[in-house]
Amino acid sequence: MNTAAREPVAANDNREDVWAERSPSEIIEFILKRFHEPLHRELPGLVASARRVEAEASGDPLCPIGIGQHLEQIHVAVESHLAKEEKILFPLILAGRGGAAFMPIKVMMAEHDDHRASLARTRALTRNFHLPDHASPAWRALCRDLARLEDDLNQHIELENNVLFTRVMGDENP
Repeated sequence: MNTAAREPVAANDNREDVWAERSPSEIIEFILKRFHEPLHRELPGLVASARRVEAEASGDPLCPIGIGQHLEQIHVAVESHLAKEEKILFPLILAGRGGAAFMPIKVMMAEHDDHRASLARTRALTRNFHLPDHASPAWRALCRDLARLEDDLNQHIELENNVLFTRVMGDENP
């Protein structure tokens, strides 16, 4: 099938059948544009937002105390993870060296588990994104953005683990 004639993939469509005829390079290009670029751009602002909400609501017993520090840790971990994918794993895959990617893929999958644990901690700190009636607009925006981050990271992880990594390892191990 001619890749130029293909319909673009919807941003949240990680179904395997959508990706069945897409090459690893197309999948990687999608991942970089749809997930990596926004994470690089948006995580610093999310950390700053969390710190502002903590400062403004510090006396409120429902304030998500610790969310700023937690998001800073997520930011550091995610940036490190993305760098490994962009500088090591994806170049190996694009060079057709999927067999050499076995260990980097295993590391990325373990880090994906860590990211999911961090997302669970985010939910705990925010009481599952539950907002008190008196929550400020900034607090409301933070919870909305955190829910979007969770959704995006889960889609990102699913696409890599269940489509890209499976395909690359399958191609190398017939």
